[in-house]
This record gives sequence, structure tokens and C-alpha cells, in this order.
Amino acid sequence: MSHGTYPLTRVVVARRGADRSSYPYRPDYLTMNRRVALAGIGATVAGLGAWRLAFGSSVAAPRELQEIDLEQILRLTSVPSLAVATVDGERLAARAVGVLQRGGTARATADTPYAAASLTKGVVAYAALALVHDGALVLDRPVHEYLSLPNADDARAARITARHLLSHSGGWRNWRFGPTPPLVADFEPGSRWSYSGEGFFFLQRVLERITGQGIGTIVRERVLTPLGMARSAMLAPATADPSAAIGHDGRGMPIADRTLPVRQALARRVASRNATLDDVRVDDADAALRDVSPETTPFPVSLVPNAAASLMTTANDFARFLRHLVTAERQGGAAAAIVREMMTPQVRCNETIEWGLGIGLESHGTSRAAWQWGDNPGFKNFCFADPATGTAMVVFTNGDRGARVYERVIRATTGRDRTAFLFT
Repeated sequence: MSHGTYPLTRVVVARRGADRSSYPYRPDYLTMNRRVALAGIGATVAGLGAWRLAFGSSVAAPRELQEIDLEQILRLTSVPSLAVATVDGERLAARAVGVLQRGGTARATADTPYAAASLTKGVVAYAALALVHDGALVLDRPVHEYLSLPNADDARAARITARHLLSHSGGWRNWRFGPTPPLVADFEPGSRWSYSGEGFFFLQRVLERITGQGIGTIVRERVLTPLGMARSAMLAPATADPSAAIGHDGRGMPIADRTLPVRQALARRVASRNATLDDVRVDDADAALRDVSPETTPFPVSLVPNAAASLMTTANDFARFLRHLVTAERQGGAAAAIVREMMTPQVRCNETIEWGLGIGLESHGTSRAAWQWGDNPGFKNFCFADPATGTAMVVFTNGDRGARVYERVIRATTGRDRTAFLFT
């Protein structure tokens, strides 16, 4: 697939499945009595409402966050907390409601760290495109020229490029959980869309190979530090952070942090060479998992840090990234070029959803907004960014039913439904 083009006639066949780790469309009458006429009008209105739902027309007048009973939404969904930030040009606003852990008293704030889950991918994509801008990475060069493929016998995979990995069009499945079936490209790279955490993790290894840096350093130097995202990192600390949100299941019960022992093992490894957790590379992650669980085969889905899903961030910090996406064009230079690349459609998924480089793209009439959901165990998040209007929004939640929270909050505050809510 050539640069900047995408197959408009293709539609998504393979979608995110049950193996996801970050992760989700609706009479003639000339004479009739009043009751029938009213029924017909009601059906017409209902149909119009469904059309608006599917295609993103305004569904209600926008409301201020203060007007929404967020506490009730949290109670009804068994989600302990949410943090939301909005962007309007250069202006940022943020608010948080609820507690970090069920039964606790520590309140969430706009500076509470949440697991970003797949919102990580947009940040990593920006860092990768910064390397493209610097000449270190070539988008349309087969990635096997940088690093051996997981399955060297797969001829189709030999044609996968960084562009394919960033746009989820390489053909690899989302994640492996065992040695069989072997990892193969399920279709010709660039011809279709199929969500792939495996693709982003392989890109992580490529970025580490060409820079000699860990993914934490790559992202910090090219995104976090320049944008002032001081409370964000690609890996949570090696000790439990009492200020961070704890993930909860659908019943509202806390989920154990299973990566903590691995992060502690990673901390010991990097300390032995006077390095930090930002310096952790894939080989370190592999070895640390074996240290903690020798019987476990270290497939990418189990490894941290992870370019697909391991960013820890706050509402205030992530709003800075979204602000950059919606204001970069007026800044010009590399920032504008990178965001332009991200926002260029690469593959069509359905009639309103395409995928760019590292982000989903949602069309409403002639406008196009970036978006992404995040779906890790215990954390459900959503963001969108619209450069045309200079507006953006992110909602983080720490509960498995958090999608019901962020959908209601976004609809109420923007007065618009989003077709991305219907896409999985």
C-alpha cells in the first residue's frame, strides 16, 4: 500500500476478539386516525434518533461536567472513580470523582495515575514518527530488515512495514497466549484492518534496536518531557503507588496488580547497571518474568513495559498530549508533520471509521477526529481529539464497566454520540 493511500473498497473482517488486552450500527400514509398518525410520527422520530446515534449528529445540548451526577453514574456501574480532562484550544480543564479503591477513603484527582491501556499506542506512535522525522526509522521499509520476525517462515509477514504495524493492517492477531497456532499474517499486509497488540510490541523491539534505548526512554525523550507530562511513564514504579488508581472488576472488587513482582525484578536488574526503569528493554522484561515465574513462557502479552498498553498517566498529563494533537498544525515544523501523518487514513474499517498511524479516525460529515479506547483488566478509558475544532477529551476509569461511564460522560458533555462507541 503506497504512502497516504488506503483501500476504500475494503471493510474490516477481523476485529478485536476475546483475547484482547487493551480493549471494544440501528409508511406510507394518506389518511389515518390521530392515534395512528402519532404512532407514525413517533416511529419516524425514533428512526431519526437511531440515525443520529449511528452517525454522530448532536443528540442533546452539551452540559458542563458540574451538571452531571458523576457519583451516581459510578455507583450504578460499580466503578470506583473516573478522571476526565477537556481541551479547548490551549485551555485545559480536568476533574476527578470517586475513590482510588473500593472501601478506601483516598479520593481520585486530576493528577491520579491510571493505567492508560491502549491509549498508550497513540503516544508510542508519536514517538515512532518522531524517529521517522529524524531519519532513524523508515515507515515503508519491511521491519524484518531491522529485526528478525517472530516467525521467519511466514512469507506474507516479510512484507510487513512500520506503517502496517502502526495502522493495525499487518495481519498479525492481537496477542499470542501459547506457541500454537504460530504467529502468521492472516492477510496481505495493508489490505485490511485487524487490531494487533503483537504488532505494536514488535515495533517496540524495532525502536529499541535502532535507538539502543528502552521504550521508556524513547517515549520520555520524544513525548513526555517535551510536553510536560511529568507524572507519566511507560512502566509503573517498582513499589506500590498509594496515589495510583487500583483496577476493579465488573462487581467493583479490586484486581490484584500481577505485574508488581515483575517490576520489582526489573528494578533489581537495572539497578545492577546503574540504570532506571525507563532503560528497561525487551530482553530485561523477558528475563524478569522468568525470574518471577520460571514456568511462564514470556509471550509479548505478558511483558512490561509494553508499547501496546503499559503507559501510566494522569488526566492532566494526557490532556497535554491531546492538546498537542489539536494545536500542532499551527505550531508547524516537525510537530505538524507528525500529527498530519497520524491523522492520514491508512485503512478503512467501516463507513465512518478508518485507522491512521497509531490512532483511530472517526468521520462526521467533512470533519475527522482521532480517537482510541483503552481496555486493560480493571481500567476502561477513551479519548478523542479534533484538530478542526481544537477540542479533545479523555476519560479514565478504574472499573471493568467503565465504558458505560465514559460513553455517558462524553455524550452529556459534548452533546454528541460517537460512532467509535459502536465499533469493536
